[in-house]
Amino acid sequence: MTIRKFGAYGTSTSRPSNLVVLQSDLDIAQRFTSLDRTTPCTVRNGSIAQALGITQSPGINPDALNRGSQIDEQMTRVEIDLMQIEYSTDTTGYSKSSLIVAGTLAVQHRTAFSISLILSNSGIFRERDVLPRAHPNDGYLDVLEIGPKITLRQRSLAWRRSRTGSHLPHPHLQVSRSSEYQWSGRPSKIVADGVTYRGVVWFQCKVLADAMTLYF
Repeated sequence: MTIRKFGAYGTSTSRPSNLVVLQSDLDIAQRFTSLDRTTPCTVRNGSIAQALGITQSPGINPDALNRGSQIDEQMTRVEIDLMQIEYSTDTTGYSKSSLIVAGTLAVQHRTAFSISLILSNSGIFRERDVLPRAHPNDGYLDVLEIGPKITLRQRSLAWRRSRTGSHLPHPHLQVSRSSEYQWSGRPSKIVADGVTYRGVVWFQCKVLADAMTLYF
């Protein structure tokens, strides 16, 4: 079956009686790193929820996810990929750290208007559809590289148009897809699932396919 964002996929199943409600992309990543991967989970907010249609579909009420189990209640079980990041703040490259990202990672130098790179599993960044082809279970991370020659006016216009995914193609926005990606540059902030890591000079990202199971 072709997998595409906002499209139907997954398996219909009864609601698990011990369903855990997560609140964000960060919660998904933390659940994975906690090694508690057998307890069934759903998610209410964040870019993964938006990509799956949980936060925008009129037929899905996120508050209803907190209800107790009902005998005949049906849900959809899906697998999602995650991104494994190895990064360094050390210019020698000897000292490295790692983290798991569920939704999106951005590289910025100072402010949000200096973002130069976005890696995404969901395609959603700050509720905008910045990478329209992305899907959280296609085995790829989607990459948006923002060229250094783009003007502030062009950035602003592209950001407004990203509400509908109509900002592409653009001469200063380069899109690619891969199962792995590596970046290096001057010390920068990376913002991963809303958490900021400062002084990063290098990172490598790879896709962890089918890493988590979610219900909605």
